[in-house]
Amino acid sequence: MNLSYNISFAIASLFITVVLILIINLKYSASSIINKRYKMFLYSLFIMIILDIGTVISNDYANKIPLWLNLILNTLYFLSGALVAIFFLYYCVSIALPKVKPNDRKKIYLINLIILGIYILTLIFNIFFKFYFYYDNYVYTSGPLYLFVNSITVLYVIESLFFMIICRKSFNKTQLICTVIFYVSFFTSFILQLFIFKKVLLSDFGSAIGCLIVFFSLVTPDYIKLVSTLKELQELKDSLEIQVLNRTLELDNEKQQYKELTIETLSSLALVIDAKDHYTNGHSFRVAAYAKALAASLGYSKQECEKIYFAGLVHDVGKIGVSELIIRKPSALTAEEYAQIKDHTTIGGDILKGIKKFKVFEEVARYHHERYDGLGYPNGLKGQEIPVFARIVAVCDSFDAMMSDRSYRKALSLDKALSELENGKGKQFDAVIVDTFIYLVKRYDDFIGNHLDELVNMS
Repeated sequence: MNLSYNISFAIASLFITVVLILIINLKYSASSIINKRYKMFLYSLFIMIILDIGTVISNDYANKIPLWLNLILNTLYFLSGALVAIFFLYYCVSIALPKVKPNDRKKIYLINLIILGIYILTLIFNIFFKFYFYYDNYVYTSGPLYLFVNSITVLYVIESLFFMIICRKSFNKTQLICTVIFYVSFFTSFILQLFIFKKVLLSDFGSAIGCLIVFFSLVTPDYIKLVSTLKELQELKDSLEIQVLNRTLELDNEKQQYKELTIETLSSLALVIDAKDHYTNGHSFRVAAYAKALAASLGYSKQECEKIYFAGLVHDVGKIGVSELIIRKPSALTAEEYAQIKDHTTIGGDILKGIKKFKVFEEVARYHHERYDGLGYPNGLKGQEIPVFARIVAVCDSFDAMMSDRSYRKALSLDKALSELENGKGKQFDAVIVDTFIYLVKRYDDFIGNHLDELVNMS
């Protein structure tokens, strides 16, 4: 075989790279980000050497090999060279991470990926426009921008050198020495290849020697000690994780039991409240369910939605202190009787204010009859002065009241109830909350039915 290039150095560099890949994978399976980047550096170099040897052989037999295959092999070779350089850059950046701000780090990666993307596109277009190389009568010929292709690789290497200089305090002495030798071997072989030994594949050999040198900066006593320490810490961490997991399961079980007890207690209290008036039977459950769905649509967390559900169950707890004769009275209330009805908000707030951990219970019970325009009771709060969960429950409470039969009137139709809510925006109710509630009802045809099912299940 009479090749145009002497590939003996390329084969030697291939052997060196394979040995390094085997060592790094066998000895450093659980490596740091620095070693991971170094692995990618090795893999890309291995691919580049294979492609370099392949392109030399394919170029020598260009008249016997399909043109498209030669174009693809040479294009992939140029791309692999850029990948070798960019992975070495990221290897240097990973060492310098403590000195590089997170935002700057993102910009570095983004800019270099954009450059790489442009480079890939130009390589693809080279197939049609012959920027870098082409075949003239089956002979590989350099294009007018051939040196530009090589300069991209050099650009990444120079950039990594720049990071090493400005962040030199992040590199230990061994890393600095090995990295400097890498640069010398890389540029020396690159220049010799380009201007003197044009028929000998030296550049890959220089890169492989550089990789071998950099490898010694990874195997330092400090690193070996760190790996040993990390292994011990991992074993300790695994042991602690098992203990923590077991204890977490115990606490979760206890927490679930307390939660079930809370639900049962509040549900029983809600049944007692609603039993005072057969017209409003199930009212507290429906209001609680509507309020939970509405809070979720307004963007509140799962925990906050559960709080408002429980608060909805007991929002009318103050009615315990109001005479059943007044609550069930079929005719119009006197001014004195209406004043007693209004007192249920104050009574309810006073009953629940002792629950310090869930202040929302008191707020909902005390303020769910306040109006957005300030004409409500008991304190005449206005707009955003009214706690938001009380504003949510106010909409749900009024809606369910309108949709239920009363001793003095029949239930309103759904359209009529929604129209009343619409008319109350900015006056009785918070407009945003009303709009969200109306959206839920119209968006989901079975919205009302679903929550009635929830009521049945809980009862």
